[in-house]
Amino acid sequence: MIRIRYILIFGVIIFSSCDGLKNKEEQVEALQNQNQLSVVNGDTLETGFWMHDGGINAVSKSGAYTDGYKTGKWIYRVKGDSVSFIWNIFNEKGIKMNIPDHLKPINDVKLPVLFQADVDDSDDNTYLILLRYNLKEMKSSAYDYIYQYNESWKSNTEEKLLSKEFKKFYFEGIEIFRVKVETERRSKYEATSYIFVVKDYLYDLTYKNDIDKSSAIDSEIFNDVLYSMQCENVDLFDYNSKKYLKEENVEFKSDPIN
Repeated sequence: MIRIRYILIFGVIIFSSCDGLKNKEEQVEALQNQNQLSVVNGDTLETGFWMHDGGINAVSKSGAYTDGYKTGKWIYRVKGDSVSFIWNIFNEKGIKMNIPDHLKPINDVKLPVLFQADVDDSDDNTYLILLRYNLKEMKSSAYDYIYQYNESWKSNTEEKLLSKEFKKFYFEGIEIFRVKVETERRSKYEATSYIFVVKDYLYDLTYKNDIDKSSAIDSEIFNDVLYSMQCENVDLFDYNSKKYLKEENVEFKSDPIN
C-alpha cells in the first residue's frame, strides 16, 4: 500500500510538472502575441490582446482590440484597485468611438447632440455628451465657441463656479482645446470638455462627474473615449499619434477672434 501511494504521488508530480511546462509555454506564446499592431488604410492600429502599463493617470489596463477599437472585457488597475467592464463601439452619424457599458446611452437625441449617456451613479448631473456644430453655417470658430462658453459662466446661477482652466494641445494633424470646470451644486462636480474641428465641423466631447465618486480610472476611461474617436472617416488618433507635441494656456481677449 505504501509503495502504491508513492507511485501515485510520483505520477502526480510528473503530470503537474508537465502542466506547469505547458502553462509556461502558453504564457510565452501569449506574451509573443500581445501588443500587436496592424496597418489599415495607412493607419497603425492596435489588434489582439494588449497590456498597457501606467499611462498619464498611472492606470494600467488590459484587454482586446479589433482594428484599433477596444472590444469586450477590459480590466483597469491603479494603486491596488481594479475595475472591469465591457467596451462597446458606437458607430452612427459619421462618428465611430468606444463607449464603456457603464455609460447608459439616451435614445432620440436631437442636434446638435450626436450622442449622450448617463453615468451609472444615480446622479442626474453626471453624463457624457458629444455635440457637433457646422462652423460655416455659424460663421464661427473654435476660439469663438470656448470664448462664449467662458462668458456664459458670468450669468450662470444654477451652479457655483469653483475653478476653470482652458488649455490647447497640439497633436499630430489636429489641435484640441481642453476645458476643465469645477462647480458645486448638491455635490462638487468637474466637467471636462475636449473641443476640436474636423472638416469645418466643431465637436465638443464633454464628461461631467462627481469629484468625490471619481478616480484616476474614470479620467483614463474618458481619455480612451477621446482617443478612439473617428469623425467623418478621419481617424484622429492612431497608435503613433496619441501623445501631444505641445500644450499652452488659452488667454481670452475682450472680444472673440475668428
